[in-house]
Amino acid sequence: MRKKIFGVAMVTTLLVFTISGCQKAPESSTNNEILHAKDSVGEEVADLVEMTGTEAGIDRDMKDINCFIGTEENGIRIDAPAPYVPDNVYHMVLKENSALNMELLEDFLESDSGNISDLSEEQRKEVEQVEAANKKNEEKAMTSTFGGESLYVVSDGEKEASFTWGTSAYYKDQELYNKCASIYKTATEKAFDETNIAAALSENFSIKEAKTLLMDKLHPLQITEVHVYEAYMYESENFAFYEMQFTPSYEGMGVVHSFGSVAYGENFPEGRAWVCSDGVAEVSLTASLGETVQKDKYEEVLSWEQIENILELYLNSGKIQGSSKCVMSKVEFAYYPLLSEDESELELVPVWHIYIPLSAWVEDEELAEEIGMNGVAWNICVNAVSGEIVRVR
Repeated sequence: MRKKIFGVAMVTTLLVFTISGCQKAPESSTNNEILHAKDSVGEEVADLVEMTGTEAGIDRDMKDINCFIGTEENGIRIDAPAPYVPDNVYHMVLKENSALNMELLEDFLESDSGNISDLSEEQRKEVEQVEAANKKNEEKAMTSTFGGESLYVVSDGEKEASFTWGTSAYYKDQELYNKCASIYKTATEKAFDETNIAAALSENFSIKEAKTLLMDKLHPLQITEVHVYEAYMYESENFAFYEMQFTPSYEGMGVVHSFGSVAYGENFPEGRAWVCSDGVAEVSLTASLGETVQKDKYEEVLSWEQIENILELYLNSGKIQGSSKCVMSKVEFAYYPLLSEDESELELVPVWHIYIPLSAWVEDEELAEEIGMNGVAWNICVNAVSGEIVRVR
């Protein structure tokens, strides 16, 4: 049973949204900082994209993807539902959101008492103390945070809310949170993912209703859509709540979520929430509130047929190591986030994302051994415009 405590102290939340290992950020080219394979296979991919153009077109009526690319020794087997591909796809650049001020934070808090305290300075001092202690530690925790240095925190004694870096937010209703936490370890658990999340219903409280409550809570932040990719329902006697995991969504297109911010220089927008029938108990939005300062529409994107041909080139060249024993069960059309070196901008580029959910292969010893021992790719992002590899794991 999955039991991962979501609730943490506010100051901890402010500090560890994007804690990651001390690793060098990936190098990038000058072309919108999209990773390039500056070699012969990169040229072959570019030639293929230029030669085929978009004559294949995007098949938005495609129901399933079932194919094998490459050879038995080095191949990619894909068996997945076809993803949603929106009519409008963009290249976007996000920066710190100047609208995230104290006035908006009080609206987000939605205090019942109106007796609101400003805890910003107090929390700022706590953050400085933790940062100072971290600098003295030989094993320093390296963080990458998208945005600036702004910090606003308010509380009315029952509820608390914060804006950090001008791109992230946090909220907790202590009474509702305690009610959810009281059954978290003992309640019956049901898991939902993208294949069944739309149809998931509880007798008294459906996931659709929970999402509606979440969107109502996010309304003051002018968030009109999110991509919920995973949810868990906890139910005990006459009480139930959902833990939902989601990303920002732009005209129906979410953000890649399966990699996580595991290396210094990375920052993946994400959200998590506990929602019961009485309202939102807790919600965190990491790097999810950036203001769009550049938005350029792509007239054409690569079709799945073209992606299959491009993947074959990468397999033949050794850029990707595959295995016929591993089945890629997820294909998404999503935005991949690239954090600028100074951490002030987050660039979103469209990708075809092909992967095995982490939960699937960590519970399958044979699959885990194939991936771990043989270096088999299980998570691939290919730029949906240029065909370049953006990320492989």
